[in-house]
Amino acid sequence: MADQTLTFSRSLYRIDGIESAAAAYAGLAQITVTPGESEIVVDLAQPHPDIPAQELVDAFCNHALFETVRRHREAVGGSL
Repeated sequence: MADQTLTFSRSLYRIDGIESAAAAYAGLAQITVTPGESEIVVDLAQPHPDIPAQELVDAFCNHALFETVRRHREAVGGSL
């Protein structure tokens, strides 16, 4: 897999959710999270050779969304 750059809108995603996903997937790729004013950029480099590229990207994005939702609900006093 070639290196991948993903862009997440800060209007939807929480930085702590993205960082949590990055920590969870750290063993599968070199992951760099760069927060910006309106976006969070994630670079996935040196991916595990046994994992199909699109599966890694899809799973990372799903995990980032899950962590964002979970953390948002916790912040407002709800549960998942």
